[in-house]
Amino acid sequence: MTPTTSTNDGRDAQTRSLDEQILRFIASQLPSDAEFDRLALACFAYQYERCEPYRRLCDRIGRSPRDVSTWLDVPAVQSTSFAIARLACFPRERTAVEFHSSGTTTSGERASTLELDSPALYEASLLAHFQHRILPDFPKMRILALVPSRADAPNSSLSYMAAHLIDSIGAAGSGFFMVDGQLAFEELRDALARTEPAIIFGTAFAFVHFFDRCRANALTFRLPPGSRVVETGGFKGRSREVPRAELYAAFTETLGVPRDMCASEYGMCELGSQWYDTTIQDGRYDVKVGPHWAKAIVVDPVTAQPVEPGADGLIRIFDLSNRGSVCALVTGDLGVERDRGFLLLGRSVGAPPKGCSIEADELLTRGRG
Repeated sequence: MTPTTSTNDGRDAQTRSLDEQILRFIASQLPSDAEFDRLALACFAYQYERCEPYRRLCDRIGRSPRDVSTWLDVPAVQSTSFAIARLACFPRERTAVEFHSSGTTTSGERASTLELDSPALYEASLLAHFQHRILPDFPKMRILALVPSRADAPNSSLSYMAAHLIDSIGAAGSGFFMVDGQLAFEELRDALARTEPAIIFGTAFAFVHFFDRCRANALTFRLPPGSRVVETGGFKGRSREVPRAELYAAFTETLGVPRDMCASEYGMCELGSQWYDTTIQDGRYDVKVGPHWAKAIVVDPVTAQPVEPGADGLIRIFDLSNRGSVCALVTGDLGVERDRGFLLLGRSVGAPPKGCSIEADELLTRGRG
């Protein structure tokens, strides 16, 4: 094992150095593939040394830092592994932030858990990519979050994400509009009636329940120019399934936000980074593009090897912001590579439904009853 020297925040010198290099790469205006590979291999060596379950997996398949020359060679874990083993490169007592998946609701299944020994990489990744893809034209804007606050959902990565965005780039009037599992309808209605532009951020089914209430009250809005919508996925709830096209039509019909100002986010509890449509930036619908410090490819579900161009398969990700856990993982989501990103096709056959939107739908449906 590499000898370490502890620092005052609990991270040792090697960890702090690696984090500082990744933070510089996140902030870089001219990132190179060579530097990404260098950092990817440094993270693999670090995680192989410090994360015992991951090292056992690598040893079983005969792969170690001596055998890899590119990020594509680094062994990936299944995203479901975060529900089976503790995938962390530090002792439990050094956990500073802990995220749990809203998980699937399959009987007996544990939620995935991502532990961070420092929020620095997560927060830097979140803010830089959100500003680049969603808010490239304003320094700040009101953020109206249709998700629980951190007080209501302390282990939700989505709640943490919304809170950090509000704290960092949220203008006056920003806030959360789900309280104790209930949609704060009147408060949201009043916030939408204000004259300043806003980002409406929420799960698909939180929007669905809000639009149901709006239709019941014959209520529509025309949000100020520059306003935009970010939905975080999850079109299939417990109460019903809503087609994507229907929801996006409601963004324009009920909120008055044009289609080219509506974008979708792709993320998960197990990842430190997010992917977004580039609709607001360049008008491309549905293509999810990640930041330069994370890469995604599509692999065959059986062989785990990259598929031919245009073929669909499982989305495999390498995310440098996952330094404290495992950077390389294979999701349970199907996609096809497109325009330096991917089209999300849905869950793989046999993969249980997942995501914060199901949790929101359950809470809101139960609240009506």
